[in-house]
Amino acid sequence: MKKLFALIFMVAMGSFLLSGCAGNGKNHKGESSMGNQMNNSMMTNGKSTSSVSSKEGKTYTANLDNGSKVYHKVCIACHMTGVAGAPALKDKTRWTEIAAKGMKQLHHDAINGFTGKHGVMPARGSCTDCSDQDLYDAVSYMLKTAGVTAAK
Repeated sequence: MKKLFALIFMVAMGSFLLSGCAGNGKNHKGESSMGNQMNNSMMTNGKSTSSVSSKEGKTYTANLDNGSKVYHKVCIACHMTGVAGAPALKDKTRWTEIAAKGMKQLHHDAINGFTGKHGVMPARGSCTDCSDQDLYDAVSYMLKTAGVTAAK
């Protein structure tokens, strides 16, 4: 059983390391690195969720399409099956517990990393190219896909 877990972990981490970050052309401060500034206001295509303000006063509005891209490029390595204690995307019970922290705290944990009773979330999910907005989008996408809503 330990060998199977080790094999799954190695495959997942290999996929993670090879995948890179979906990103949206921004650096980790949310600034455009390709001249393609993303508008943080509500999306008109119905793909957004509620907004939240960061400690720095910046307001984030989820872009679930970008969140899906970031998830499938980076987050999937751990969150698809629950590698290293990460909540698997289909584990609604774990996501309900996590959502109780509120979106502001979840975004903070995604940016800075988190150590909890189930495992460790590395800072930025180890995605050095992901902007704060990318991380917000990915967390929003995972919550929505898991069928839960973050506490206010």
